[in-house]
Amino acid sequence: MHRNQTLPLVVIGGGAAGMIAAWRAGSLGAKVILLEKNPKLGIKLLISGGGKCNITHGGEIEDLCGQFKPNESKFLKHSLYRFTNRDIISQINQFGVETYERENRRIFPTSGKAGDVVHVMRRMMEHEQVEIRLSTPVEKILRDNEGVCGVRVPDGIIQARHIILATGGASYPRTGTSGDAFPWLEELGHTVVPLRPSLAPILLQPTPPPEWQGISIRDCILKAKVGGKLTAEARGDLLLTHEGISGPATLEMSRDAFIALEENPHVDISVDAVPDEIEAELQEHLRAEIVANGGRKTETLVELFVPQRLAIYILKSAGVDASKKCHQLKKEERSAIVRTLKDWNLGIVKEIPLERGEVTAGGVDLREIEPKTMRSKILKGLYICGEALDVAGPIGGYNLQAAFSTGFVAGEAAAEESKASC
Repeated sequence: MHRNQTLPLVVIGGGAAGMIAAWRAGSLGAKVILLEKNPKLGIKLLISGGGKCNITHGGEIEDLCGQFKPNESKFLKHSLYRFTNRDIISQINQFGVETYERENRRIFPTSGKAGDVVHVMRRMMEHEQVEIRLSTPVEKILRDNEGVCGVRVPDGIIQARHIILATGGASYPRTGTSGDAFPWLEELGHTVVPLRPSLAPILLQPTPPPEWQGISIRDCILKAKVGGKLTAEARGDLLLTHEGISGPATLEMSRDAFIALEENPHVDISVDAVPDEIEAELQEHLRAEIVANGGRKTETLVELFVPQRLAIYILKSAGVDASKKCHQLKKEERSAIVRTLKDWNLGIVKEIPLERGEVTAGGVDLREIEPKTMRSKILKGLYICGEALDVAGPIGGYNLQAAFSTGFVAGEAAAEESKASC
């Protein structure tokens, strides 16, 4: 490929979306400069999946689309089909990093090292002669009457008529995704949907007792309620921490819980510790256990359903004396235990910190972006991809795949249009 255009194609951001965009544009012959403000590429990618990097999800594309909210799914559909989960896996494999698929269909590098994935993506870009400039923060996107015309960096101006913005969201600011681009985008005329945390821990008040710290409740249903009305729920494992709750169920529910908190300052958090049994079935389960072992303490009965250290707290919430023998329980006490196991109040939401969310919900309004090209409808020559868009999926590799796919489409469209303008 001949890189003969006068001006370079500039990619802002060296994360998942930016690196794929730069690689794809370079593979089509574009002269590409990637600007990354950090001294390293892919810093957020390096900590993804606990440092193991959940690259993508192995499900069918329709299944992947279905994990996003309806408007997001519609927007992402073209890009997810254009550059699929199989495509990113194949590309990474070609450059020497093997992958494997877990039983839950989440895909990881066999080495268990996120650094291997970042290294491969750098090699992919270098193979296509992408110029990578690290420790180069962009201060502003420049425009004129025709559209974008360049970017300002600390040592001057880089002229460009095609710019791909892949700066990420505003979560984990220590990795560089601190929301720098959103004020620029608003100044350029874009609408930025309010930023909200997604896949974030939930801080509670009162804070959980120290004795709860580190306890997991497996396969439960976590619920958020306002005035007794259910506003959000998620099923999965729950981790109790020194300041609130975390774990898969919490992360899944955090976005909707935050929206509820915006509308009402009092959001109750409760847990159904026995989700596969309705109250009547759980009543019968307890009755059968009491018939079989009526002489044991009630606390040991409750330990059949929750971790041992929580049993006494369940009974306290139910108003039942933990020292009672099972056969001494009255009918209303058994009913109180059942109700508590099915809807145990953990406290009210104190905060859901944006900076600790794995993903930022909110961002550039999807109605202002062409889904088949990631081209801005507001400003000629600007393309926006990755987490800067108002897209946020669940845990499991979905968000990284959305970043890869939208980055690929942006890189492809920008390269083709930059060549056409030569």
